[in-house]
Amino acid sequence: MSEALAVTAGIALEQPHQTDLLVGHRSKSSLTASDILRAMTTAVLLVDESFKILYVNVAAESLLGLSERQTVGRPIAELVLSPEELEGLCQRAANTGATYSGRELVVKVSGRDLVLDCRAASIDQKNGCVLLELFDRQSDRQARKEAELVSQRRISRRIVSQLAHEVKNPLGGLRGAAQLLERQLPTAELKAYTRVIIEEADRLAALVDGVLRAGGEQNKEMINLHQVTEHVANLVEGEKPAGVELARDYDPSLPKIWIDRSQIIQALLNLAKNSLQALGASGRMIFRTRALSNYSMAGEQHRLVLSAEVEDNGPGIPEDIKETIFYPLVTGRDTGTGLGLTIAQDLVSRNGGLIEFDSRPGLTLFQMRLPIRPAPGAPKP
Repeated sequence: MSEALAVTAGIALEQPHQTDLLVGHRSKSSLTASDILRAMTTAVLLVDESFKILYVNVAAESLLGLSERQTVGRPIAELVLSPEELEGLCQRAANTGATYSGRELVVKVSGRDLVLDCRAASIDQKNGCVLLELFDRQSDRQARKEAELVSQRRISRRIVSQLAHEVKNPLGGLRGAAQLLERQLPTAELKAYTRVIIEEADRLAALVDGVLRAGGEQNKEMINLHQVTEHVANLVEGEKPAGVELARDYDPSLPKIWIDRSQIIQALLNLAKNSLQALGASGRMIFRTRALSNYSMAGEQHRLVLSAEVEDNGPGIPEDIKETIFYPLVTGRDTGTGLGLTIAQDLVSRNGGLIEFDSRPGLTLFQMRLPIRPAPGAPKP
């Protein structure tokens, strides 16, 4: 720790009541201010009167994605794009000796957008030193978004199942009536119309059966995720317009994963068809795979999560349906059924995963997250 920090941080710990609370009796503890700051899970920075960083703890290094060597001695403005709000909080705290807070400030660090709650407290008003605490709200937003997706998935599953049964029941009666009518018609030309009715009823019944079977018995196996992405990519290659470019960006180090291959193929194919329809006659689609370490998903921490992604440079998802995109019958196209994404989310959830998305004009990204879990009977790592 720098000498300036040692002096400044020492001010906070020299208050007798704080000393007792933080480190117990001074004579019986070897803890220092540096030890306490380093162990905190809150990101803490110490800045001087010119907003130059004197100290960062480990949590701040992790949040900012910058090491102590990269930050100490540099002004905030060199590290953070649009630092005015942060500097304003520090300036007011230094001027008044009071504590000031800011909520959901958006700053850019190392090319990443961070959403932060901030608190600036003066700890040495004479020298203008301020303790700045940063709280990551991006992860909270992500957790809320995942919780909403999980809630949508549960509701959608019930709606789709009820809808499938409601549609299938009258289809049988419709088909039977068409067959009876066909027997009464005198000419082949008239019977052609009843044949259309019968064939369309059969097609709808098959579609409903497919929806209902999605929740049936699984056939899981240990496979490489690229067997899925390449199968779907080959299907897309065969039906995409000539003006659509398909690119692959694969992580070759992916481990095998225990999933139902058919279900994940169907889910990824639904995402890919969505992108194709959004692109129309021209554009670019990317199939991407990644491995994510220590990834939190739906409130659960996973050591390793595999991500199969479909990205396109189409017009993006309309704003008015973004919040409900995984609900059944929600679609941005006149010819869409609104079931593709609903079914995809349900199939992925049955394999322990979740589909997330980000969309704006010129970039839509669907990410299929699948946690690595051991196969039944496999030895624990």
